[in-house]
Amino acid sequence: MILNAEILDTFDRCPRKLAFSQKWEPRAISPLGLLYTAIESALISPDPEQSAKDETLRIAKSREISTDQNAFTVTRHIGFLAAILVTVLQSRLGQLTRVPATEEWESNLFSTPSGDRHKILLVSALDDDRLRAAAHSWAVIGELVALQSPLTLTAVVIGSQRAGKRHCAWAKGYIHPKFATKLRFRERGAKEDGFGNGWLTIWREQRGEISTEKWISTMAEDGVLDSLIISRTIPFNAEDNRMKIARRDMLEIGEKIKSAREDAPMKRCSCDSVGHGACVWQSVCWSPTETSPDQLPQLYRPISSAARS
Repeated sequence: MILNAEILDTFDRCPRKLAFSQKWEPRAISPLGLLYTAIESALISPDPEQSAKDETLRIAKSREISTDQNAFTVTRHIGFLAAILVTVLQSRLGQLTRVPATEEWESNLFSTPSGDRHKILLVSALDDDRLRAAAHSWAVIGELVALQSPLTLTAVVIGSQRAGKRHCAWAKGYIHPKFATKLRFRERGAKEDGFGNGWLTIWREQRGEISTEKWISTMAEDGVLDSLIISRTIPFNAEDNRMKIARRDMLEIGEKIKSAREDAPMKRCSCDSVGHGACVWQSVCWSPTETSPDQLPQLYRPISSAARS
């Protein structure tokens, strides 16, 4: 089996979860999962903005969206958010390509024309604790050990999600009540330069006539752009004891993964973990009667043999 960070992380959290995910997939996808998938697909496109919108719609047609809001509204919001994020990422990093897989590792990194490798991380907020958690995760440690080279962790702050929308400058701005072409991003109440409480809230998907370039340039002019994309280089040192231990753990876990079972003991600490939310397999594991994914076709579907290979 070719390992990747997701497999290692899933097995660490719950072998039972990994066993389910090798044969089945949820019919629904979370809004954040949809955003990640659209971004990771569009980042390597020569037309990232349109590709992000197209990929969002394509996924939404084949998967249900896990939301209590209007699915179409949420999908449209995510499509425009993904489009602006991939545009600014590609403008900063250049045309990106996926790091090719090796015989033992499937990377989730993107490579710049100069050869720098980036891990894209979407966060609601960023502080030292969040950066530290990311740096300690398999998504970073696994890549360092497997590829034996440094990487750059590029975190994009997308704000909290409320009522199906991400509250951040990527997706939300303010326009003048009389002059609709005047776009701003500073906090309400900041009255300098005539920016006061009378300005009206707008969402990116509601104002398609405002170009992505104007939206991004206005974010920069208002001083909110640089604080929403933060990059930190994480070095690799083969003699570092942490790297040696991680390599040993990868080899041991790689062997144990082969015996992951759907009836393995539950890791209840992972059923509702902070930062990951409710496990998608709760409908199976927490059923009052014994059940399996094949008995819940409204929630799960088999993964095709092509997707597993």
